[in-house]
Amino acid sequence: MAEKGHVLLADDNKLVVKVTGSILEEAGYRVDVAWDGLEAAIKAFSLMPDLLILDVEMPKIKGYQVCRLLKEDPLTSWLPIIMLTGREHQSDMFWGIKAGADAYITKGFKPEHLLEKVEELFSRADEYRELKELSRKRCRKDVTEGYVIDKITDLLDRKLFETTILNDIASLSGSLQDFTDTLVSVFENLDQIFTYFAGGLFLVEEGELYLYANKPVSRGILEETGEETLRAATGYAWSGENAPLVECIFINEEMLSEPPPEKQPELAYVHLPLTSHNKVMGVFLVAGPSTPAFRRDAPSILNLVRNELTMIVDNARLYEEAKRMAITDGLTRIYNHRFFQELFEKEYKRAVRYNTTFSLIMMDIDFFKRINDTHGHLYGDEILREMAGLVKGCLRTMDILARYGGEEFAILLPETDLEDAVLTAERIRMAVENHDFPLSRGKRVTVTVSQGVTSFPAPDVRERSDIVAKADAALYEAKEAGRNCVRCRA
Repeated sequence: MAEKGHVLLADDNKLVVKVTGSILEEAGYRVDVAWDGLEAAIKAFSLMPDLLILDVEMPKIKGYQVCRLLKEDPLTSWLPIIMLTGREHQSDMFWGIKAGADAYITKGFKPEHLLEKVEELFSRADEYRELKELSRKRCRKDVTEGYVIDKITDLLDRKLFETTILNDIASLSGSLQDFTDTLVSVFENLDQIFTYFAGGLFLVEEGELYLYANKPVSRGILEETGEETLRAATGYAWSGENAPLVECIFINEEMLSEPPPEKQPELAYVHLPLTSHNKVMGVFLVAGPSTPAFRRDAPSILNLVRNELTMIVDNARLYEEAKRMAITDGLTRIYNHRFFQELFEKEYKRAVRYNTTFSLIMMDIDFFKRINDTHGHLYGDEILREMAGLVKGCLRTMDILARYGGEEFAILLPETDLEDAVLTAERIRMAVENHDFPLSRGKRVTVTVSQGVTSFPAPDVRERSDIVAKADAALYEAKEAGRNCVRCRA
């Protein structure tokens, strides 16, 4: 009978070896025997059999450990392994499969059951034929116990290293930080593991690109990292059509420098798609030196922490969204009344303490009830949304806009005196008056606003509520004056 293949049988029970070996040999397989776990590993590395049948409980090294060692080593990762045990504990099967075993058989098996498993694994030989042939060309015939123990030590060190990394990264998933703070923590953790210059994260739905400088690099390198991140994203869930609308957020810009051109490093990129609920929500990328170490370490580390990284980003997004919803008006997407009062209180205390100036504008949409009654509440909602965006475009980044209630808006202008605040209010009034709001039933609807302005410090203001009262009084004057105008109270 032609030899079907070479099987290494590892078991410390002579009876099991005799019975199992006879079944295999009678079926046409050549059998080598190992009597303990250490010998099994030595013979696996030196003989490179076609299949290993491995007892769970063996002297020197347990079967699980041998299995994990062989499956983790590139030379033997292809080797099919059947775990053999005399127990039917669920935990044995669990650890056998977790160690990488291809099949699991309980002692007392029927010969045909064993042979079916063996033949099934041999039938897959074409899947790893090239790997097996390459391993056999590179295998050592003089494998010693010291060689195997060194490999086990390296494996344990690597697993400890990986576990530490996973724990450090996973610990961030429960932290309640701002999204950017969480992202910085991720990048800082990665910096402890491998060297890289910059990183990027593109969130597909939000259209937001976060760029992080990990080392002193030029703005050009950071922008190049961003372009590479977007380029990588086009291979997944992003079409790239809205590239001009992508919002770019630079993190720790203080790391930016302008090194001479000859010192610009040659970059290599490694990216990772972040998938949540079977959908790519973002692409994570690191830019590092174009060295073998970076090309080897960065992909393996990112793949190792893929799930944890996805969870961290997803949780941070949810936290950010929940926080945003708590402080913004659901319709207009600007600050709500409650959060405005918090910001107003802080600005008032700051002005009192440091003797600084700020102004307050109270703004009301003229005849808004008539708009609702004539054109419907849905159209009124559309006006409110567009009004918020229009007013926001007339303000500075530091200014605070909020929906105060109904059709009324409040605008806080830090470091702004009354004269400049009136100019800002007038700019808003003209922008609204000249704006083409959405048509209603094919007809143009004219929308105007009235505004009351006041500022602080002022001699008759003893508490914060006095400021609101003065702005409200000025707003009432604007309405009494015929609306679509600005009035102020010093």
